[in-house]
Amino acid sequence: MHGDLQFLKTRANFIRFSFIEQMENHLLAFESKLTSKNFKVKWMNDESELVEFICKSMSKNNYNKVCFDIQKISDKFFEKKNFIKKVSIDAFENNNDTAENLIVQADFGVVENGSIVLINKLSKNCFNNLEKLFIILNINNLIVKQNDLELLLFLQKGIDENSFNEDIKIFSAPPSRIITKNFQFSNEDNYTSEKIEVYVLLYSDDIIEILEDNMLRETLYCINCGKCKEVCPVFQQTKQYSPIELIKYHCNEDNKRVSILFENTTLCGNCNEVCPVQINFTQLIIHQMQYFSRRNSNHEKNVDLFKVFSRRHKMNKVNSKFRRYFFVRKYFGKNKKLANYFSGCKEEFFNITQKANQQL
Repeated sequence: MHGDLQFLKTRANFIRFSFIEQMENHLLAFESKLTSKNFKVKWMNDESELVEFICKSMSKNNYNKVCFDIQKISDKFFEKKNFIKKVSIDAFENNNDTAENLIVQADFGVVENGSIVLINKLSKNCFNNLEKLFIILNINNLIVKQNDLELLLFLQKGIDENSFNEDIKIFSAPPSRIITKNFQFSNEDNYTSEKIEVYVLLYSDDIIEILEDNMLRETLYCINCGKCKEVCPVFQQTKQYSPIELIKYHCNEDNKRVSILFENTTLCGNCNEVCPVQINFTQLIIHQMQYFSRRNSNHEKNVDLFKVFSRRHKMNKVNSKFRRYFFVRKYFGKNKKLANYFSGCKEEFFNITQKANQQL
């Protein structure tokens, strides 16, 4: 598998392209397969709708014991006082506490067999002690064929790591919970089981807006590997927006600060080199710059800066100390974040290519 990395990247790009271009058909097929297996499927547009549905689905009016295994727990869950009692995963797993509900974030959904993939979840040993399981799945995290999972996991982790040293749990049907009976001196089993009520919450997360732009939908190829931010000079300075986050930030019409786009990129192309699914970040950012420049004539300085960035291959010729000083002073005098980056460059501004060819 390590032999031809470029071939694997191209294949991964095609896997993501095939899903995105036929997303509606794949989503309908996935929903149909889940429903036929007695999963309860619900569509969610935003965080508020997601939280509201989960809370309404809980069985008690107060003190619903809930275990969370998600990246970020919304404060909206706790707006109603004493409605939810949060139970830690450790306490639940070690039988120090109980929980009727578990909210977990899925990593992938597989269209061809209607299964849910969970990777390295802390709650892996808790599924047999629940009444209700809520699985949140971003609709962008679907793959058409299960065989594609191996490749995407490999590219997600990279060459230097063992991609398959993972704790992977695949739900092909709702799990069962164990119910212990009162102990009796008899030959009958002292336990029984019943299916857990499982909700699969298909979460769109502003994807609809991105899909409407034929170019920006390429951002949906992302497999959340985090490699773009590792080589982004601006992110290393600010720790705010990775390249993929920067583009998606401006896909949302609610985010009005156009300057964020121009202040958080050098268009160096480092992210292009390391992306395992071949997202052309530079082209996408330039596309956004052009859009905002046309829409708002008040950003003439940003238009000028765009022209400089779009000719970035010439910037490496600015090698003398004085020419660099005036270059930074002219274009980044009021932008300390980028000024610090350019001023600190002792070699070529854009020198990631050789390194990128050596590792994923």
